[in-house]
Amino acid sequence: MSAAGSRPKDAEGFVEAARKLAPTIRALRGDIERERSLPAPLVKQMADAGFFSLWLARTLGGPELTTLDYFRVIEELSRADGAVGWCAMVSAGYSRLSGYLDDAVAREVFGDGSTVVAGTINPTGKAVVAPGGYRVSGRWSYGSFIQHSTWTVGSSVIFANDAPRRGPDGAPDMRLMLFPTGAVEIIDTWRVGGLRGTGSHDFRVADLFVPEERAIAAFTAKPVRPGTLYAAPFITVFAMALATAPLGIARAAIEAFVELAEGKTPVGASSRLRDKASAQADIGKAEALIRSARAFLIAELRGIWDTVAAGETPSLRQRAVARLAAAQAASASAQAVDLVYNAAGGTALYETSLIERCFRDVHATTQHVGIASGNFEISGRVLLGLDPGTPRF
Repeated sequence: MSAAGSRPKDAEGFVEAARKLAPTIRALRGDIERERSLPAPLVKQMADAGFFSLWLARTLGGPELTTLDYFRVIEELSRADGAVGWCAMVSAGYSRLSGYLDDAVAREVFGDGSTVVAGTINPTGKAVVAPGGYRVSGRWSYGSFIQHSTWTVGSSVIFANDAPRRGPDGAPDMRLMLFPTGAVEIIDTWRVGGLRGTGSHDFRVADLFVPEERAIAAFTAKPVRPGTLYAAPFITVFAMALATAPLGIARAAIEAFVELAEGKTPVGASSRLRDKASAQADIGKAEALIRSARAFLIAELRGIWDTVAAGETPSLRQRAVARLAAAQAASASAQAVDLVYNAAGGTALYETSLIERCFRDVHATTQHVGIASGNFEISGRVLLGLDPGTPRF
């Protein structure tokens, strides 16, 4: 049987597959950190299991999971390792682009669903209008997982007659350009603390032709396939997808602390760490932070989904609250990890401690513009009756 034929068919199957793969992932944590990349054999296992095509259209052989089911799978992989979860989140998130591409192009890019797609939606590229498409040049940062990818996304501003082209709303016309990673120069820039294993290097292309059919209108594209997943607001779903990884990382940190507290006797103490009142309070606070943030995010995922499924467009306020839930998930996750990191004492300083890894990884996730603290302000503006202050909302 082919790899595609043996993949899980529903969310429960994918979650169970992630749990089964967790021991293998944990055994490779040292390699992931040292190489600043996921090991190729692990990538193949994940590709064969279908973890990079969670949002691939059913008409193309994909599972086309709901947003909530996608969240559950990525959360489980992030619980095993933050970098693994982040890479899966990125590539599986890009499989949603299959809903905006014609059949021939979608099959070229996504194949049997084992293809890795990487890149960024930050529009630092320039695309000059040319016959049949665009000539694209630019350099982009944060190309997570790009070393293992076959296709790359490079968001670009469209230029015509030596000037940026404007959309009907007056904002720059931006397109998500899809091009083969073989045409990309990868620049080794990813020397960081957190999410080190994601290999989120810079990349660039120069005067690369991209045909019109591989240029997707950024944030405003109309789906060519039916289904709630593709009709949902692009940027809202994108932000909520980002929030899945920190919650999984925080859960791993809490579990690591519980294990540590059962066996560690702090210096100068006569009882184990778990018997300290301060440790008990900290783990309680951490658990409350994660459970409440997770419940908030799930409620908004369901709300957006139900609205779109009913054929309605989510309101500005609804989208603002969804963005708020995503930012809160990241913020609460970092707060929870901080609590257990401090409660663990000197043990958490060592690279051999999973808590140390979770501390670095979760704070790296909160730096992403889609879930960074600035989103509280953006959402707050809307709740106060103002415009969001950004065209990408």
